[in-house]
Amino acid sequence: MSLTSIKAQQSRTLENIFYQILRTAGLFFCFPVLIFLNRKICAHVCKLKVSCRVFQYIISFCDRCINVLRSFVRKVSGMLLLSVCVALAGCADPKISINHDTVYEPPVAEVENEYLLGPGDVIEILYHYTPKPAKTAYHLAVGDVINVEFQYHGYMTRKLTVRPDGKVSMPRIDDVKILGLTPLQVKEKLEKLYAHDFKNPMITVTMVKYNRAIERLRKAITTAPRGQSKLTTIRPDGYVSFPLISDIKAAGMSLPELKKIVTKEYNKFIDNLTVSLILKVMKANLVYVMGEVRKPGNYLMQHPITVTQAISMAGGFNDTSERSTVLVVTRDKKNRPVGRLVNVREILETGNLGFDILVRQYDIIYVPKSQIARADLWVDQYLNKLMPVWIRAHYNLGGTLFNTDPVIDTD
Repeated sequence: MSLTSIKAQQSRTLENIFYQILRTAGLFFCFPVLIFLNRKICAHVCKLKVSCRVFQYIISFCDRCINVLRSFVRKVSGMLLLSVCVALAGCADPKISINHDTVYEPPVAEVENEYLLGPGDVIEILYHYTPKPAKTAYHLAVGDVINVEFQYHGYMTRKLTVRPDGKVSMPRIDDVKILGLTPLQVKEKLEKLYAHDFKNPMITVTMVKYNRAIERLRKAITTAPRGQSKLTTIRPDGYVSFPLISDIKAAGMSLPELKKIVTKEYNKFIDNLTVSLILKVMKANLVYVMGEVRKPGNYLMQHPITVTQAISMAGGFNDTSERSTVLVVTRDKKNRPVGRLVNVREILETGNLGFDILVRQYDIIYVPKSQIARADLWVDQYLNKLMPVWIRAHYNLGGTLFNTDPVIDTD
């Protein structure tokens, strides 16, 4: 914003203020005269045998008086504007105050906060399975296949598959629920059940097929075009879906926090499985810029940016902006709202980026109006819009105030 443009704006605003006040006062003062010039009064004057020509001279004289008053207002306001513009010259664009390289303290702020996931973010999950001895005994799962062998009664030997209800079928006894048991626990349970039919039954339980969850997981992810990985998107409700486990609320978490929870859920039924999470598409790293900027709105931050850089993304300041008190609504480490004022004018004048704070995710930046812009808005709201139309109308004493021409009764 150049000094010439700010002076022109100030001149128009102050002239508008003075003109509206004086015009309003003059109208109220001259209101009896205007009533006098009404249609009925004009007719009454003519009935008193007042000459039509003389009456027109009176109207012309009143018009000249109003024009003189307007000229006087412009001259007086022009004289006052010169001193006001000098006083308000500081409202112009920032003036560079350094002429050589300058080093400032403290240094430029560094990134302290992790990115928090949000709706619209796309995550790729990679699965890594490493067969190795488990630290705990294996527990049977749905789909596992076991071989139940009777040492002295070979005709009772069976190969069994754990059904979806967690049970298996054996002869002479009812269905037996073995889901979640270890092979040793299944052996002891069967020997106890068959103790009524056989004397000292000796049963051996061996695993034929196990870790069926790994196969189901492999089938679920290898159908995707990305191989043994899967892309998933955080929904508007903040939840995200992964194969074989329940939905997890990921919004508001960092990527390492989500990885820890996903790994824990998978390890409930798959041993030695680790996952890797990759943020493929970032949609929630937003900053909101509003107020006296050219393009207010929300902007996606592809990398850490400062307040000045965020305003630049919004097209820069309007001519009516107050750049020394830019408000930043952010959050502290306990997620409490915090308001901070940033003097962008001083940053641009001195080149000291140490005062230019980093913007966090979901921060709000508000650029207020300047004093002269607020004064102009006050005139528009309280003088131009609240005054009756017949007061703020451009009028003359020839009758346009009432949108009628004087009626002269020549009788």
